[in-house]
Amino acid sequence: MSSVSLHNSDNIRDKDIRIGDTVLVQRAGDVIPYIDRVLPEKRDGTEVPIDFPVLCPSCQTNISRPEGEVVYRCSNTECPAQAEERLIHFVSKDAMDIDGMGRETVLDFYRRGWLTTIPDIYRLPYDAILELDGWKEKSVEKLKTGIDNSRQQPLWRLLNGFGIRHVGAQTAKDLVKSVQHLTDLFHCTTEQLTDIEGIGHKVAASITDFFHNEGNRHMIRTLEELGVAMHQEAPATSGKLDGLTFLFTGSLTAFTRDQAKEMVERNGGRLLSSISPKLHYLVAGEKAGSKLKKAQDIPSIQVLSEDEFLNMIS
Repeated sequence: MSSVSLHNSDNIRDKDIRIGDTVLVQRAGDVIPYIDRVLPEKRDGTEVPIDFPVLCPSCQTNISRPEGEVVYRCSNTECPAQAEERLIHFVSKDAMDIDGMGRETVLDFYRRGWLTTIPDIYRLPYDAILELDGWKEKSVEKLKTGIDNSRQQPLWRLLNGFGIRHVGAQTAKDLVKSVQHLTDLFHCTTEQLTDIEGIGHKVAASITDFFHNEGNRHMIRTLEELGVAMHQEAPATSGKLDGLTFLFTGSLTAFTRDQAKEMVERNGGRLLSSISPKLHYLVAGEKAGSKLKKAQDIPSIQVLSEDEFLNMIS
């Protein structure tokens, strides 16, 4: 055991956990180990109460804790640490999936002043990048191609890439079904958004806060001027998997998990996260483990190979 969960300030105060304490650590099943209690009989008087920070370590702005949450947040939208993480998230595989632009590349370009905002990604100085150590024509071309290709990513990826609080990939997919153009969200109210299946009041409030912010509106307009697609394309679904549920397990060799998910959804199917009687098909790759054994115990679940799955949608 190398680490335990200890990020909740209420937990720390309630259990009177101090620096230097001896504590009892518990672990139940596969959950992250946690501190169950302090052993006060082990104290020798040198223990120090934990003082929680009041300033952001990156920009020295006052931090606050939103009502109902356990984490403290920096309210400075220009905070360097937030700017870096926004850019890293935007280019990530779950968002715009820009090939050739990983975390270290983003941080390097940010520190050189080439990246400060998301639109800067589409204005990078490729000639200057080519002069850097470790960059060759092939790697620069790969980066340029990855950025160019991202301009035509599905709208849900762009929406997810903005890093709006409480909005993940699935919520982004649900949301874009209700718009034709991303700027349609400039005029949506919280009440209108809660009419969309899967979007509650907290999520809707976060979305409206983002799209009613003039700085974010300017960023979106700038991205469109730089050629980033803002229209929601009609899904090209074959309907071959309508009403069917799938789960993938083991090492996949014919396609990635992201590609598998997109193929299922594009053909009208739905992905599940676990084995249950609601599952219709388990697609088993190499070295399929416990999920395969559980599926074989449920007669209604059919086990497919990767090739058999591909044949279903061909």
